[in-house]
Amino acid sequence: MRKNILLCMILAAAMIITPLTFLDRSRAAPEPVNETEADDGTISVMLTENGKVEKLDEREYVTGALAAEMDPECHPEALKAQAVACYTYALYSRAKKSDGRFNGADVSDSGAESQGYLSKEQRQKKWGKNYEAYEKKTEAAVDAVAGKKLMYNGEPVLAVYHDLNSGVTESAQTVWGSSIPYLQSVQSLGDMISPRYRASVKFSEEDFRKKAQTIASVKLGSEPEKWVGKSEATDSGFVKSIYIGGTKVSGGDLRLALGLKSCIFKIKHESGGFTVTTVGNGHLVGMSQYGADYMARQGATWEEILKHYYSGVEIC
Repeated sequence: MRKNILLCMILAAAMIITPLTFLDRSRAAPEPVNETEADDGTISVMLTENGKVEKLDEREYVTGALAAEMDPECHPEALKAQAVACYTYALYSRAKKSDGRFNGADVSDSGAESQGYLSKEQRQKKWGKNYEAYEKKTEAAVDAVAGKKLMYNGEPVLAVYHDLNSGVTESAQTVWGSSIPYLQSVQSLGDMISPRYRASVKFSEEDFRKKAQTIASVKLGSEPEKWVGKSEATDSGFVKSIYIGGTKVSGGDLRLALGLKSCIFKIKHESGGFTVTTVGNGHLVGMSQYGADYMARQGATWEEILKHYYSGVEIC
């Protein structure tokens, strides 16, 4: 796995789409691929509404995935980059060893579980009076990169992406504890000018207690000012671990418990409650969608965008 991108908002009336990534798309490291998987030109999708599996031709699937994952007001080169990422992610998901998810389908239509997909009817409902123009622009981006995919060592990559970050992406090693050669930390300076770069949320002491204690090991006492202890963070501010109620927990677990936008956060106790300030949105690994749009508006091509965010990949 939803995304509002700054320059889109400046240059056109941007639409608000469901974040992919609260994708969170905290997906795990790549699994072994099944090289015998047949490629019949289709992608099978499990519909979360009823659990049914639909087989779609690749063009329709990528069009629906792009519509779900990126604002059509974004620059055409950014849309092309996103289309390739969507297609590659579906190929990776189809090829990896089956884990029994999605009722045997390649992907789910849920951005929280896989990557989003919107049917033509759903696109019409979402876009309303703009449907024809947005559909045409989305299809044009898909057609321009039809069949293009990101490969590393002869296999489709885990082409994850996120909304925006602190000015640098995070590596898979930092976020998921597994080193992936093509998912390294790279600069994404355009993200820093987003009006959504920083956000804050307030919790009452009782609400903070309830949410934090959904982490099994956390038990909070009667002194709220002592609940939050030291944290371990990267240079970018990504919280790897933090002490809550004297218990060391991962930043990811606390992010999930509190429903934070990202793992770059700071917590302050004041006025009988807690204020949490976050930077960025999403898991912060792979391509930044905001950064992709920024790069495109500075003249970068879709190929340049993808090779910037996915280190050492080939575009085939």
